[in-house]
Amino acid sequence: MNSFSFNDAFGFRLATQQEDTSAKIQVFIGVFLGVLLRWVYAVAVDVIRNNAPWCFGTWLGILLRLAIALVTTFFVFSGYWQKVKDQPASMRFWNALAYGITMDVIVSAWLPSTGC
Repeated sequence: MNSFSFNDAFGFRLATQQEDTSAKIQVFIGVFLGVLLRWVYAVAVDVIRNNAPWCFGTWLGILLRLAIALVTTFFVFSGYWQKVKDQPASMRFWNALAYGITMDVIVSAWLPSTGC
C-alpha cells in the first residue's frame, strides 16, 4: 500500500486543497504534535539516561527546531492528506500522530545536537 504521495508533498498541495477543513486541521495538528512529542521524548531519554538537566538547547536552537517541525509538517501533510482523508476521524488523528513521530525520527538525524 502506498501511503505517501511525493508528488503531492513536493507540490505542497496543502494550500490548494479545498476539502473538509476540520479534518485537515485534525491531521495537521496530529502530524505537528507527533513531531514535537518525539523531540520532547528524545530530551526526556537524555535526562533519564545521563541524569542530566532538562535542556532543549538555546533559544535559537529551539526556534530552528520549531521551524523545521513546521516545514516537516507541511511537507508530510501535503503528501499524506489524500491517503487519510477518508478514514474515520479517530483513526486519522492517531495515524497522523504516528506519522509525525516517524518523520521526526528521520529529520532529526540531520539536525545538530542541542549543545547541552
